Amino acid sequence: MKRARGWLCLGAALLLSGCAGYSQRFDAIEAQLVAGNPSTALQVLEKNRGNGQRDEVLYLLNRAMLLRMQGEYRQSNETLEQAKRLIDELDAISVREQAIALTVNDTLQSYIGSDFERALLHVYAALNYLQMDMPDEARVEVLQLDVLLSLQADGQGDTQTEDAFARYLSGLVFEQQGEWSDAMIAYRRAYQDYQKYRKHLGVKPPHSLGLALLRMAGHLGLKEELREYRKAFAIEQWPSLAALQEKGEVVLVIGTGLASRKREEAMSILAPEAGVMVRVALPRYETRAQPVGEVRLLADDEMVAADLVEDIDVIAVKTLQAQMPVITARALARAVVKYRAVREAGERDQGLGLLLNVAGMLSEQADTRSWSTLPQRIYLARRFLPPGRHEVSVQLLGHGGQVLAQKQFTGVAIEAGKKVYLTWRWISPHTRGGKGS
Repeated sequence: MKRARGWLCLGAALLLSGCAGYSQRFDAIEAQLVAGNPSTALQVLEKNRGNGQRDEVLYLLNRAMLLRMQGEYRQSNETLEQAKRLIDELDAISVREQAIALTVNDTLQSYIGSDFERALLHVYAALNYLQMDMPDEARVEVLQLDVLLSLQADGQGDTQTEDAFARYLSGLVFEQQGEWSDAMIAYRRAYQDYQKYRKHLGVKPPHSLGLALLRMAGHLGLKEELREYRKAFAIEQWPSLAALQEKGEVVLVIGTGLASRKREEAMSILAPEAGVMVRVALPRYETRAQPVGEVRLLADDEMVAADLVEDIDVIAVKTLQAQMPVITARALARAVVKYRAVREAGERDQGLGLLLNVAGMLSEQADTRSWSTLPQRIYLARRFLPPGRHEVSVQLLGHGGQVLAQKQFTGVAIEAGKKVYLTWRWISPHTRGGKGS
């Protein structure tokens, strides 16, 4: 009996050594990002790498994003490729991991990301290639993305069965390659998915997507679709694809804020099987304020409003809400197993029962892991310009119209028939805390 208690104490000590949730461990990284120090944030990430293989995918995703924020696009993509390979290896989760998670907590399963995170992995890899002027590699990436989204839509993923921005970006890549039919298919799918976004997430189809659909439909002679999109977007005039062939295009992609983080919320729930109230720990998102109300691109004394193309915060919350019935059921099943073990042990040895009860409470942790270096929102603006060098500036405005931040891109080289991708990631210096959702 003493030996058994010793092992239990050792087990409890091991649990305690890792009981600080992922969300808490991210605090130091967040502080550096809010202070505008992504390089220091990367150093902190490297120091606190996580719990071995279980958190390795998460480490790689965050590392890739921090490298991207520093303009290290090649290294970022090398890291994303490592994450892809590891996700494929871990996708078939071992029976042993599942059994341990069902008796201890969900954090003991290897993290492979939610559906929307896995789609965004490909989105950011494609953006990295586009910023390195490697459109062929970006094309391979969006083809991989199409396979992933098709699998998710077939029910092999969790809850995110469409990704409108991913489809929109695919259209941009095909358009850059002169693959007009494929571009039209991607833009059409993006429009269909944005209609779902509008219904479920409150994100409407972007105006720039409407213009792209009209250009492609006109070029391909799709008269019925041309009428449909003209009416849907209320656009009366637009330049044809042929008229734009002598120009180049600036594509601006802005990421604002830091994605909301999961926190743990403990509560007591009636377990019908045991007929008693049991304690469970469940994840919930602590959403943040979104100070940016409008994003503007200015070039050649002309302003273009950027479109909101992805609201990652809303997608994350909806995804977790859809997963909660399964998460709660697992937590309840664990709680019942622990309750019965404590009761049976207490009948034989009161001290052992008490020790098991303490160990059970210490081991009950919610899985608060998520790709926390993602932005809250992604905005996109497109502007056609004549060949030459141009000054391009970006303004972020608050909900009251005040300028929150601005950035200047000097000497942007524009070539006929080519796209230039500009990106900026802005995190408010007041980004801390949030509210439950």
